[in-house]
Parts: sequence; structure tokens; C-alpha cells
Amino acid sequence: MVETSSHLILHCNLFDSVWNHILQWIGVYAVMLVSVVDHFVQFSYFGGAAKLRRSILQVIWFATAWEIWKERNERIFNAHESSIMQVVDKIKSVTFRWLKVKFTSLPFNYYGWWLSPFTILGID
Repeated sequence: MVETSSHLILHCNLFDSVWNHILQWIGVYAVMLVSVVDHFVQFSYFGGAAKLRRSILQVIWFATAWEIWKERNERIFNAHESSIMQVVDKIKSVTFRWLKVKFTSLPFNYYGWWLSPFTILGID
């Protein structure tokens, strides 16, 4: 297929499973929308409109798109492939690090984040 942002980030057969794992991790089930912008908005409001939850979901969305982009480049330019689960693990790690910097007062640890991000934060 022609590589568009929507195809690469949302609809590529390879990376579609990354989103499925991320949705499962955060405890949400959804249909992938066609537009990247629409998907971002939908993703941001999973579970309501609470500002903290929305901010965390946006960080997760950006980290997922970023890791998909990086993996695409690794495959094309460096002939190196990570497994889907390795990409998902990178997303969990990156989001944890980004959020620890942004929300220094949040009481969460790496293990709890890895298992269930919103449960550990008490905003399930």
C-alpha cells in the first residue's frame, strides 16, 4: 500500500497489533478510525474527560506513534526488526519515563505501570 500517516500509524497490518496490545494494556476496546487526528481525539477521551487521564492517554498515544515510526525506520534503513512485543515494551517504558518527568508527584512505580497504568494511579 501507499505509505500515508494513517496507513503507517493506524492501519498497517504489522503495526495494527501494536495498537491492539496498547488498548488491551489500558483496558479499552475500540475500532480504529481512519484519520490519525480522529484516532488521537478518540484515544484521548477513552474513559471520560478527566484532565489527568486525558493527559496520560495523550502521552501513551504519542509514544505509540513515535515507537511505530522508529520501528518502521529501523526496518527500512537498518534492516533490523523488533518483535511486536518488543515495540509494545518500548512504549510502556517510554511512557513511564515521560510521565515520571511530567507528573513528578504521581505515586506510581514501574512494575505497577507495566501491569495496569490506570489502576496503579488510582484513576481507573
